[in-house]
Amino acid sequence: MPATSASSPATVKRWQYQLKLCKFIAHCLIAVAVMLTLPLHKRYMRRLSGWWYRRLLVIMNVRLEVQGARPKATVLAVSNHVSWVDILIYGSLLQPAFVSKAEVAKWPIVGAIARATHTIFLPRGAFKTRQTSDTLAATLKQGTSVMLFPEAATSDSVTPGRFHARLFTAALDHDYAVQPVAIRYLPEHLPEQPGIAGQHPWAAWVNDAGLGGHLNKLLRLQKLNVSVSFCEAISPQGHDRRSLAHASHSSITAQLQP
Repeated sequence: MPATSASSPATVKRWQYQLKLCKFIAHCLIAVAVMLTLPLHKRYMRRLSGWWYRRLLVIMNVRLEVQGARPKATVLAVSNHVSWVDILIYGSLLQPAFVSKAEVAKWPIVGAIARATHTIFLPRGAFKTRQTSDTLAATLKQGTSVMLFPEAATSDSVTPGRFHARLFTAALDHDYAVQPVAIRYLPEHLPEQPGIAGQHPWAAWVNDAGLGGHLNKLLRLQKLNVSVSFCEAISPQGHDRRSLAHASHSSITAQLQP
């Protein structure tokens, strides 16, 4: 039975969940087929990936409320990080190159898609190296915006954690604007403690939760409303990396306050 209590999100019936799961698996098989014939599609991968992300959001019934203007130029986009669904959402809106931990490259299907869409993989500890900045700058120079999550971890908090300032070096060294973006998974009910429970209780992927288990949980939802706010872009001129990280953090935090 669908959940109806004031504290629980509304869920679909069993047959509806099974249908969503079948559609999800079928759509992932399309990605596998594309990966197996990659030389035929490589030049169209950005557009294909954008379509694939958008279709997956439709299957999961993720509804976006987009505020602010999307960047028209190449930018270093930064956001708070809540869930793996963030990737689907930003992939559908921006088709950027993502920055990810190296382990993701080994994940089934997800890793292959990430490699095909020019994800930048960084081994643990690489956030502190100059090579990271050079790698990000090389992607930006090719005309592809880069999306990174400066917290380097997911969180269910309404206030983002500390942003790692070193990740902003590429924007400073090569004069690329920083585009802060705030993402919030809207709860279905007003939180009992305003300012505390700012995200949907099922949305966050935290505490080493398994990907499969979290996916099943989200597929059970009737819908998931997500607010995406493109804040005003920040010019790196007049900033050092710490002030640039702070300005981005402040801009995103202001959008996330309930």
